[in-house]
Amino acid sequence: MKTARLYADALGHATGEVVLSERNHHYLSRVLRAKTSQVIELFDGAGRSYQAVIENISKRETIAQILNITEHKDKRLPVTLGLALIRSDRFDWALQKVTELGVLAIQPLITQFTDSPPNEGRLKKKWGHWQEILVNACEQSENNWLPVLHRPSYLHELVLPQQVVMAHPASESAYIDTTKESLLLIGPEGGFSDDEVSSLLKKQVKPMSLGPTVLRAETAAVVGLTLLGHQYGHY
Repeated sequence: MKTARLYADALGHATGEVVLSERNHHYLSRVLRAKTSQVIELFDGAGRSYQAVIENISKRETIAQILNITEHKDKRLPVTLGLALIRSDRFDWALQKVTELGVLAIQPLITQFTDSPPNEGRLKKKWGHWQEILVNACEQSENNWLPVLHRPSYLHELVLPQQVVMAHPASESAYIDTTKESLLLIGPEGGFSDDEVSSLLKKQVKPMSLGPTVLRAETAAVVGLTLLGHQYGHY
């Protein structure tokens, strides 16, 4: 049986007994039907994983004993993905895949072609949902580094770093300085508006082709990240 792998933040250099979160208790007790003495793996999303054994599992809580801690190198790509908000299921899919690929951070974007930007109430619900997707993707892919998830920002208000690349069909391959982090911008369905493209080009943003065909935004995010990953030598 494959060892259960669960996200447990704020463990730090904890030793001894730990009480697992309600989320992890539910999964172990109700879904996995785990038993006392079963070995599990925990990770904190900040480069540490923990081998642990279940000491007690009851209706109310699960207590585990930390056996050892492993420190992992940060193997994330030095790339922040700026992805325009698109249809929910497609945005969710993109979050999952770029986390599996090892993206450093994710910046949701509101652009001129974004449909119905979320208000504060909707954003609060989406925020928890998005975080859960990132956690699930790290659990599944054995990625020990949880991407940083930034609050959505309007594209025109975004403070741009030194090196920015945008996916744009009418362009060629873009070559980056691999000693610097990058921001990769992906527009919504229909791409960035002409005004947005013009403004970004004036700010020295590099346009980058993702191939001869027109890609959905969520596909473009994966392809763009993979192309930059090759330049950084990660793949």
